Amino acid sequence: MSEELRIGVVGCGRMGAFHIRNYGQLDCARLVAVADPNREARRKVLGETRVLEYSDWRDMIEHGEDELDAISIASPSELHATIALEALAAGLHVLVEKPIATTLPDALRMRGAAMEADRKLMVGHVERFNPAVAKLRELVADGRLGTIYRAHATRVGPLPTRIQDTGVAIDLATHDLDVMQHILGQSISEIYADGGRFLHSSQEDLLTCLVRFSAEGEGDTLGLLDVNWLTPEKTREIVLIGENGLLRASYITQDVWFVESPSAPLHWDGLSMLRGDGEGAAVRFSLAKAEPLRAELEAFCRCVLDDTPEPVSAHDGVKALAAALAVRESAAVRRPVELLAIPEPRPLEVLV
Repeated sequence: MSEELRIGVVGCGRMGAFHIRNYGQLDCARLVAVADPNREARRKVLGETRVLEYSDWRDMIEHGEDELDAISIASPSELHATIALEALAAGLHVLVEKPIATTLPDALRMRGAAMEADRKLMVGHVERFNPAVAKLRELVADGRLGTIYRAHATRVGPLPTRIQDTGVAIDLATHDLDVMQHILGQSISEIYADGGRFLHSSQEDLLTCLVRFSAEGEGDTLGLLDVNWLTPEKTREIVLIGENGLLRASYITQDVWFVESPSAPLHWDGLSMLRGDGEGAAVRFSLAKAEPLRAELEAFCRCVLDDTPEPVSAHDGVKALAAALAVRESAAVRRPVELLAIPEPRPLEVLV
């Protein structure tokens, strides 16, 4: 394979437009084709860019056998599985926007199909490529917090008009359910959620979740997750509390702060009533800011060109989807839902 991945993008909506723009800026990628049933959407996104245009993604896959190496799927979520399975069967590598699918059986079929076809299937959990998330994971791995007691993620903002096929569990919660497992290195074992639909026409638009993580040989870590489409101001933040202090990261500004546990006593009673009995040093880390989606697409290209593991595997996507579906189920029945451990995929043994 050359040092340039020939890409086709399925979907010219908001996310598809972002994919098309970013692929055009990468040295390791060449945009070859786009597919969307809306010709005006294709023309608006492409502008003066000249590539092959298809109104049906099936035609793009069928006719792109000699022209494409991979596709990016930025279609409505309910089409992810159908498109990905056909692309993999045609021998193409696939990047699929999160969620990997809308049902667990579909997600597992996609994971298996990629293994059978020996093709890359990467899931677009874009926050994995946020410099703030990478820094948090590094600090946690280095033991900066010591034992971690709780992770608290907030992902709230105004009601979007463009999202009609999923609610906040699939559209928003999947981000932080994946990020928390990624940062902590622990899997979710139980979820208790509540919420409902207030303004959206058909989907849940507010959820509050209590998440329990488990790691072999360690105490359980708790997680809190607040997601909604009802807050006038957009907030994307995660806070980790541990024995050595607190880590806070903003997904939006890509800033990370550390506040150590109190070590210096306060001798002013009036101030101690407001600030507590002591205070610790605080630091804001200096990070190189980067566009997460561009980093994600470049990582996808590189894993195909270099034949290395996907930075966000289909298995990661399956785990995030299972957790998001458990959030919806728990909110519906208003009781905790346990998550079954999803084993890592492995090739079938050949009997001789």
